[in-house]
Amino acid sequence: MGISFESYILGQFEYMMMKNFRKLSLDVQLDLLDVCGILLMECKGLRVGMTLFSFGNFYVEVFSELENERIIMINAFDDIESLEPYLQQIDISELAVF
Repeated sequence: MGISFESYILGQFEYMMMKNFRKLSLDVQLDLLDVCGILLMECKGLRVGMTLFSFGNFYVEVFSELENERIIMINAFDDIESLEPYLQQIDISELAVF
């Protein structure tokens, strides 16, 4: 019994390079995030929501209008500095230190 074609294709996308992800259409990017992305965080402002995903070896921010859920922008990045605003929002107060 071998690996299914669908599993093989999904496995290929898990290791996609960021530059190739950026070249894809918005719809394909969203489909890939839905199937292969790891949801890390969701934030909501007054008018805009943001969802952060881990996707292979990079991260993806999806910005959308809260009123109608229209996607405004998708931003893929791989630098730790861009994660800083998110890291500050993680509550670690309940973690035990041994």
